[in-house]
Formats: sequence, structure tokens, C-alpha cells
Amino acid sequence: MPPGQFQPMINVAQHAKIWRTFQLCFCCRRWLWMNFFSGNCRNILLNSQVKPIEKMLGRLKPKKSFEAEFIKDFENLNFCKSTSTVCIEGNIGSGKSTLLNHFANSPHVEAIKEPLDKWCNLQGHNALELLYKDMKRWSFSFNTYVQLTRVQMHNFETQKPIRMIERSLHSTKHVFMENNRRTGILHEMEYAILDNWYEWLNETKQAEVDLIVYVRAPPEVSYQRITRRDRKEESGVPYEYIEALHELHEDWLIKQKHPVPCPVLVLDASCGLDDLKHLYEDKRPEILCGYH
Repeated sequence: MPPGQFQPMINVAQHAKIWRTFQLCFCCRRWLWMNFFSGNCRNILLNSQVKPIEKMLGRLKPKKSFEAEFIKDFENLNFCKSTSTVCIEGNIGSGKSTLLNHFANSPHVEAIKEPLDKWCNLQGHNALELLYKDMKRWSFSFNTYVQLTRVQMHNFETQKPIRMIERSLHSTKHVFMENNRRTGILHEMEYAILDNWYEWLNETKQAEVDLIVYVRAPPEVSYQRITRRDRKEESGVPYEYIEALHELHEDWLIKQKHPVPCPVLVLDASCGLDDLKHLYEDKRPEILCGYH
């Protein structure tokens, strides 16, 4: 062969064999994806469904086992996520904690409440109490810390099929940060910093959600519940603040003026506590994504 001329590393017959293998593997992978992506990959790929495909491939087998290759592909691409994240959204005093408590003992649910203990004791500082005393002074600091704790909630590791969290990174952005921006509590630059953090966390899939349950209560009902439970940190919360938060929840989850990351289940939480528990039980399959 003349110097400098390209010499193929494989002959035509080898090339045809490799191409056929690629086509078959691609078709098989696509078939599995289309038919089984919603289940648990490991259970699917280790059952008898894989055997007919192996037989079809014949001697054209990859170096690694057929099952291991598909398990790796599907799990790495997150097609077979075993845990669904359900976010419980709603105003202060709407009934979110009651819902989480109702399902906390379910074998299918990992219930994760808002980390009030962290917010009320940040190395000896009660960040939540400081926020309510002087929102303009402490809003940026508090929201920065809240974003961190929200992401920790979204990514809490569990083997249970439902990760149920109280509020989400998305309500921090579209309700609480938005309220602080509108009222001038947050400076435009402070809001821009928090917004950039939110966008990056969202783009890098740090706050994925499969279902939002909107616990919807009129602001006057929420305010009455806040007054009755008498939390120290909430003692100075004015009714106007609860009213503003209600409108922002409505704008986001009902009118959808801002992006909603997943389907929304709306629950009328204007009833009494006992009726509220009955409502949650009636809606159990929907709230738990099909689990009972």
C-alpha cells in the first residue's frame, strides 16, 4: 500500500457485522424504553422479558452481559426513577402539616416537613423569628438559607416510593421571593441573586417534582389556624401577609402565571380539622400516586 494511504482497521464483512449488531441493539433498547420505562428497571431487565431479545441477537453479543448493559443505561439516564416526589403546597396555616402527619406512618411515604428546627436554630440564631421581626433586614439572608434547605429536602435519600415534602424550591421562588420583590422587602439586586440561584438549581435538576398537592384554604381560615396554634415565631404575622401569600399561590397554581413543574392536585381545605382528615383519606390514591 502506498505511503500515507489510509488502511482500514476492519474489512467489509466485519463492518457489516458490527453495523447489524448496532442496529439490533438500538432497536431492542428502544423497544424496552417504549414498553417498560415507567417501572423498576432492575425488576424488568432481570425477568424473562430479556431472554427473547438475547435469543434474537444470537451470537452478536456485547462483551458485557445484555442485562447489565440495559440496567446501566436506564438507571444512568434516570428513566426508572423508583421514588416520586410529592410537594405539599399552600399558605401558612392552610393544613399542610396535617396532611403530612396523616400520611407519615404510611409504609410507602417518607414525610419530610419544613426544617423549622434548622430555621429556628442556625448556630444559635432564630432566623425565622428574626425574619418576622424585620423582613427587610433579614429576607435575603433567610431566603438564601431556605433555598439550601429546600434542595436538601428535594434530594433526601429514601428507599420508599413516595418522598412527600412540605413546600418546594418552586414555591420559595414564585410565592415568597415574589412577594418580597413586589413589596420592596428584597432589593432588585438581592432578588436577581436569588433568582439566578433558583434557575441554576432548577436547570441542574436539583428540585424535580412529580406532583404538587395544593392545600387551598381562604386566607381568613389560614389566619384563624395560625392564631389558634400560637407559634412563637408567627406571633407577629399580619393578616395582610397571609392574604398576599394566598393571592400568589393562586397566581402560580390556579391561574398558572408562573411555570408549574408538574401536575397539580387541588384540595379544598376550608373545612374543619376532622373533615380535612377525611378529605385526605378520600384522596389517598391520588396524593400517593396510586399507592394506598
